[in-house]
Amino acid sequence: MDYATDEERVEELKKWWKENGKSILFGVALGLSILFGWRWWGDHQLAQSLQASTLHTQLKLAIAQKKTEQATALSEQIFKKYESQTYAVYAAMAMAKMKMDENTPADAKQHLQWALAHADSPELQHLVTLRLARVLYSLEELDEASKLISASQGGNFAPAYEELKGDILNKKGKPEQALSAYKKAVSLLPVGSNTNPTLQYKIDDLARAQ
Repeated sequence: MDYATDEERVEELKKWWKENGKSILFGVALGLSILFGWRWWGDHQLAQSLQASTLHTQLKLAIAQKKTEQATALSEQIFKKYESQTYAVYAAMAMAKMKMDENTPADAKQHLQWALAHADSPELQHLVTLRLARVLYSLEELDEASKLISASQGGNFAPAYEELKGDILNKKGKPEQALSAYKKAVSLLPVGSNTNPTLQYKIDDLARAQ
């Protein structure tokens, strides 16, 4: 009787495996493919990040050594191959600074516009926005600079936005509004922070003039 029962169990197991075996094997294969695919993707992303980091380091060195052609070639390589990496945004910002040092703000503007379009965090977006607005200010594209910073919610960057707003208003010949913006910038500084000397000079200068 026990033997018969064992045979019945074996037959029942064969029947169950015949009905469900393919599904189980498919599930196992799918799970393994996801596991190994995820590990491959993680390794690939890490390799991409390391390669972009290396190129970014080389770019900074080329800029420091004033090797413009080499810096341009390296930045183009970063933009082409690693567009989705944050290092590409940093590379664009570095190139913008180089162009400002070379007194070609129009080129700096293009790099910062690219950086702003690709910045993937609020902090980085604010940083690029401020730099782009300052470049626009230097180009005397004051309305465009004002529009850019007015569209941004400053957060920790609010004092810097207000100071730049004051610079724009002052350059537009609106000293009273500029002074208000400078004072607001001071009021927005974190408690215990010291007003930077340049901002205080701007406030004192306008106050004396009035």
